[in-house]
Amino acid sequence: MGRVRALVVPTEEALVLADPPSRWTPLAAVAARAGAALPPAGPVVDALVMDSRRVAPGDLFACVRGARSDGHEHAAAAVAAGAVAVLADRPDRLPHDLGVPVLVVPAVRAVLGPVGALLAGDPADRLRVVAVTGSNGKTTTSTLLAGALGGRCGLLTTVGATVGRHTRSTALTTPEAPDLHRLLRWMVQRGATTAVVEASSIAVDVGRVDGLCAEVAVFTGFEPDHLDHHGTLEQYWASKARLFTPDRARAAVVVTDDPWGRRLADQAVVPVTRVGHDADCDVRVLRGTSGAAGTEVLLEHDGGRHLVRSPVVGRVHVTNLAAAWAAAVAMGVAPATAARRLASVAPPDGRNTLLTAPGSPLVVVDYAHTPGALADAVATASELRPYGEVHLVLGARGARDRWKRQGLGTAARAADHVWLTNEGSHGEDPAAIVAELAVGLLGSNARVRTVLDRRAAITAAVDAAGPEDVVLVVGRGHETLLQDAPGALDPATAQRFADADVARAALGEGRRRLAG
Repeated sequence: MGRVRALVVPTEEALVLADPPSRWTPLAAVAARAGAALPPAGPVVDALVMDSRRVAPGDLFACVRGARSDGHEHAAAAVAAGAVAVLADRPDRLPHDLGVPVLVVPAVRAVLGPVGALLAGDPADRLRVVAVTGSNGKTTTSTLLAGALGGRCGLLTTVGATVGRHTRSTALTTPEAPDLHRLLRWMVQRGATTAVVEASSIAVDVGRVDGLCAEVAVFTGFEPDHLDHHGTLEQYWASKARLFTPDRARAAVVVTDDPWGRRLADQAVVPVTRVGHDADCDVRVLRGTSGAAGTEVLLEHDGGRHLVRSPVVGRVHVTNLAAAWAAAVAMGVAPATAARRLASVAPPDGRNTLLTAPGSPLVVVDYAHTPGALADAVATASELRPYGEVHLVLGARGARDRWKRQGLGTAARAADHVWLTNEGSHGEDPAAIVAELAVGLLGSNARVRTVLDRRAAITAAVDAAGPEDVVLVVGRGHETLLQDAPGALDPATAQRFADADVARAALGEGRRRLAG
């Protein structure tokens, strides 16, 4: 047992930890993990940092080359801030005399995972990890699965990181590798023995999950997305499929209801549990229903039948629920225990979140941001109030996946009313984005209005809807920042905006008008 010391975590209580993860790792050990030449002598290193603005004394600065900047150009600033060494793959772009050791590797991104794991104390070695990927349903499936695993299970999704009552915010669906391993260490420090990690295709592609091998990898389904990054559908597919290789996962749970899932199940070289409606599935969905009270699935597995219920809303979650149950069983949870736990797992924020008030329409806030997910969301809204109309509030994110905007408009044709609005333009003209969405709506029977101010659009939709109608607000889900300035989401330039809060305010105003 190592010595006991106190670790003070910002904004949280001080924790007394036994046998804490390694700290102040010798640079020679870092070089060995990175495959770099061993320095003749070197300092000890505290943490791996990719942003020169976040460097603290004792850090190793990684010169990562990105689309807009090159970390090699910021190495001097990092050293001035206290970096004790630099990790680089283009030493010719560094100043001649930085005054600190330089570890030269063929590709910096390729070693961020292994080095980040080392400097975090290899926390994944202390956890049983499940990784979840898919075009849609990752966050819901991950949340359900973490609940089904029970105990102090860590959860890392688009919504943030949690262990028990402890939470931390994250900027990316899957954080950069050094941050990911630090979050896993944070989970270990709070008593976690298992962790569920949402793994995006971009994260797999650029190495954010390197240094992590999942006990089980879960695939929820596939449709075109993120082609602005991947370039082609096949490259996007290949990024997802790389998670299901022996160096990244020991076993797989794959939803096979679409051709891509069947392709993955057929080609994966790790043991696969097939989940879906087909007769050859290992976990077969015999029946699935969903309504305002939640979702119920009857599963057949290993000669037995299992009824699984959840408060998540929407038929789209039938296979998500089945996959979460199957993955929990694959991790050793008894089938009946997994079903019992799933019945009490609260859905993640912004995934078919239902809001209402007396005499008002039902408002549904969802993250649907692909054509397939939007079609499912509109179908769910129609089923929730079958005798009413669907008022859809729809936008599209600027500077991202422009190719899918017409497809979103096409999926929106199933609504009765469509309110086209801004979803955060990120430097694009919001009116031009809306015009591309409108192309998919040409010839539709839906009544289409354009209200670029998102608050006004949500409020107008709620005001126009009757008490038997549904107002479906899509695209942002749980998000609380909306940005029109160019570049990545930045709290300094974004405005605070939560769709659910705006919808609640609109419902409240409508209720007051009725009372008056």
